[in-house]
Order: sequence, then C-alpha cells, then structure tokens
Amino acid sequence: MKYKYERNIFVALVFAVLFGVLILLGSFSKIAAPFKAPIIALDNNWQISLNGNTFDSHNPQSTKIGVINEGDVVDMITTLPDLSDYTAPCIAFYAIHSIIEVYVDDELIYSFGKDAYESGQTVPKLHPAVALKREYSGKTIKITLIGSKASAFSGLSDFFVGERSDVFIAGIFVRRFSLLSGIFLISLGFLLIILSPYLLFYHNNDFRLFFSGFISLMLGFYIMSYYGLINILIGKPGINTICEYVSLYNIPTCILGYLMSVFSGKKKKLFLGMFTLNMVLFFIAIILHFTQIVRFTDFTMTLHVIAAIESSIAMFMISKRLIGKKVSSDKKMLLSDTIFLLGLSIFMIAALVDIIIYNYNKYYSAKGETNSEITLTTIGALIFVSCLLISYLYYNIYSSNFDTLQSHIVNLAYTDALTGLANRARCEQVMAMLSEDRGTYTIVSLDLNRLKQVNDSLGHHEGDRLIVGFATILSECFWDANLIGRMGGDEFIVVMTDEHALNCTKRIHELYNIITEWNSKEQAFQYSTSYGYAYSYEVPNGLANEVYMLADSRMYEMKKEHRNNAGKETENA
Repeated sequence: MKYKYERNIFVALVFAVLFGVLILLGSFSKIAAPFKAPIIALDNNWQISLNGNTFDSHNPQSTKIGVINEGDVVDMITTLPDLSDYTAPCIAFYAIHSIIEVYVDDELIYSFGKDAYESGQTVPKLHPAVALKREYSGKTIKITLIGSKASAFSGLSDFFVGERSDVFIAGIFVRRFSLLSGIFLISLGFLLIILSPYLLFYHNNDFRLFFSGFISLMLGFYIMSYYGLINILIGKPGINTICEYVSLYNIPTCILGYLMSVFSGKKKKLFLGMFTLNMVLFFIAIILHFTQIVRFTDFTMTLHVIAAIESSIAMFMISKRLIGKKVSSDKKMLLSDTIFLLGLSIFMIAALVDIIIYNYNKYYSAKGETNSEITLTTIGALIFVSCLLISYLYYNIYSSNFDTLQSHIVNLAYTDALTGLANRARCEQVMAMLSEDRGTYTIVSLDLNRLKQVNDSLGHHEGDRLIVGFATILSECFWDANLIGRMGGDEFIVVMTDEHALNCTKRIHELYNIITEWNSKEQAFQYSTSYGYAYSYEVPNGLANEVYMLADSRMYEMKKEHRNNAGKETENA
C-alpha cells in the first residue's frame, strides 16, 4: 500500500510539472486576441488635477501625482472618441482603494466605494469597465478618484475605450502569464494538500507536503489577487482584496511551517514559536478588521518588517544546517536542503527586488503603485515551488531508502541467523511488551530433543539441518502465532495472544502430527520435542517472564520424563 501511494504521488507531481510547463509556454506564445472592434488607448489630451491644482502633464501615466491619502481628490477630464462602431462600449482603467465617480457632461453615470468607505470598510482594488452609450461620442468625461485611506495609492493607470467583451478579454490576455501562473500554483497547492495525508501516515507525521501545498496555494492566490484577476473572473472586488491580504500575510507563515517540519529539537521550537506568533498576529488583524477598529490593509508595513526579520533568521538557520552537514558525515540530506535553500533564496531575492521597485514607484516615480508589477515575484514563486517539489521528491526517495535500511538493520538485530525466527533479544522485547499490556496470552516453551546426539554422531551440519527443520515445523503449526522464536541452542518459544491463546492443547496435537509426517520422510535423524506451556492468568499480576519460567519448568519436567524413559529402554535392552 505504501509503495502504491508513493507511485501515485510521483505520477501526480510529474503531471503537475508538465502542466506547469505547458501553461508557461502558453503564457509566452504569440497569440493574437480576437477583438470585435479596436481598443483605443486614451493616453493624451487629459486635464489632470489634485485637490484643485492642475498638472501640466496631459498623459495619466506620466503625471507624478504623488501619494494619495484619505480625502485627496484626483480629477481627470478628457473628450470621448467616436463610439458609433461599438455595440456595448465602455471605458476601463484600474483604481486602488479609491472612491470612484464617473461623469459624462456633469451627469453621474458610475459610482463605486462610497458606501464601503462610509461604513468603515476597506474600499477594494478594482478594474472597472464603466458602460458608455454611443451617443456619448465627443462628450466630456470626468473620472474622479478619492483616496479612502492613508497612502491609498500613487500613480494613474492607462485608460481604454472599447467593446465591453473585448476589454474583458484584453484584461485576461495581457495578464495571461500571471493568470496561468496563479492557476497553476493554486491547482498544485490543492493537489499537494490532498496528497499530504500520505506523509502523515507513512513518514512519522511529516508535514512537508502539507505546507508545500499551502505555500503554493498562498502564492497563487496572491499573484491572482494582486492583479485583480480574481475580481475579473468572478466580479467580486471584496473577495479579491481579502484573498490578496490573507495570502500576503500567510506566505511567510506557511514557509515557517515547512521549516518547522524540516528541523528538529531547539530549531524546531524556534520555528514553531515564529509560526505561532504569525498565526496570532494574523487572527488579531482579522478581528481588528472585522470589528472596524483597524483596516486589514494597514498591517502591510508591519508584515514586511516581521517577514524580513523571520527571513533573515530562516536563512541563517538553513545555512548553518548546510555547513554542519558539509563538515559532518551526515550528508545524505544535503542535496534536498540545498535545493530548498536555493529556491527560497531565489524567491526572497525576487520578492525583495519587487518590493524595492514597488516602494520606489509608489513614492518617487510617476508610474506609482498603480503600474507596479510583481513579475519577478511570480517567476521566483514558480522556481521556489519547483524547488520545493524536487526537494521533497529527493527527501522522499532518501527517506524510503533509509526506512528500508533501518528495517533491514532491525531485522538483523532481532532475527536468528540460522532459522530466520525471532532471536532471544526480540523474544525478550516481546515479553516486556506483554508485561506492559497485561492482556491474555499463552507462552509455549519447547526443547528440541537429541540435538547434541545428532551433532556428535552426524556432525554440526546435520545438527543445523535438524534445527532449521524444527523451526519450519513450528512455523507450519503455529502459523498465526504472535511470535515464534529461538531462545538459543535447542530452546524455542511460541507466544499466542487473545483468542489464539485458548487453543494451545489443540496446537500441540497438530505439532505432533506434523512431526510424525516429517519423521516419515527423514532418513538421517528423527524430530522430537519436549514442551511446556503456561497461561497468563496462571501468574496473576505477574510479568511475562514469570509466565515463561512457568512454561519452561513444565518443559523440563517433560524432558526429564523423556530422559528417564530413554534410560529405562536402554536398561531393558
């Protein structure tokens, strides 16, 4: 069953990687989008003002409006082009945490965010496609953006006029790399989470696959929601905002969870502490947000600081672990950890570069936050998740080999080399377990008769054959016993528990029948045994070793009778 699950996981991951390669090829392929009518970019002839102060620039993207805070008003006025060729024309743009009002010749035709702002809620990011009428051709359109919070946004987006369906397709098409990457990471995340019970069952409650799935899931949701793609797909800007900040807050937490699964001892406790801290802060942020004390979006800077500190600690701990393995003999997992560190480093560097660019754009560039991309973070996320999978597969292969080796070593330590039965150490271990469980059991002590006689007369080779043959007889007779072992020399033991312990007399009769059958075929010697058995209830509150001693004493009584009978036969002869 274990190997079946391993094969299924390997096949599933291979298909996931192939799917990822296919969607990435699709992202960069040159495909022309089928538009019904031209999409017009309104990139000039705008009158742009901030709180009544007009800018000299007439291009929204080149106008450095600075950081817009709560209550700041940005007005943008231009003339609409000819709309007669469109069936359902619209004007599309991008707004971040802004109250939006759109006027045509001073008539309000669209409004968004005012109700959410007045009720204390977060005004979400939005890609509005404001419906226009063909008779609006040549009329004046005014778009007003009002900041809904401190540092709400900076920079102005592109403005496009086109067929409503074409604008929707264009929004998807332009961001297809981010969209496909996000879908891939989300799908892979769900797949890994579904497959994660495998490690819980077969690898000592290992949570690597589980946290790998959540890392992929959170990265996918963040990429999708950052670009507003969730809103574009389902038309729910509020859900898009929640997905963005929930995923952003929990990406570092999931990485800490993975590290918590990798490390042990004090290091594990350290990562567990940071993981717990992040979860507590996250739930505090949730409570404060929904009680409208502090908005969810106001914790971003705090998150960046905590994530930077935790990342530094994580990188230091992983590097220290790798150095320790290089100078020690424990190098088996070095490749797995190196791959993970490589992926994490690439992702962290990519994310850091994007954060630097983002803050530069927001506070110093005319592009502003509105036009900032996270392309490097997306590529870093794909590389990081790929490294996670490769690291896990290598770990799984090594772990399986180690388990097999460990099992082999255990078998060598607890198996009698000659007979393949349990050796004395294993028998004593089982008796200790029986003493702890205090259940119902029977112990049979057996002695192989005439072993010394065979060794002296026929040689030790035949004596070994006698021992091996008797071990096979015991295995045939007591096929459902909990333990069949060789205590040493010519001494053997059988342990039966629960319902099997109640039919010992019947099994002894079967044993003699099997011995008779074997003796009829054996030419060199004859099998013979002395036995004694004892039930656990015969030694109330006693240890299993005491039950064994009782069975052994009864065996010696039978052996003594056999010797006496053999002596009488000799005298009579």
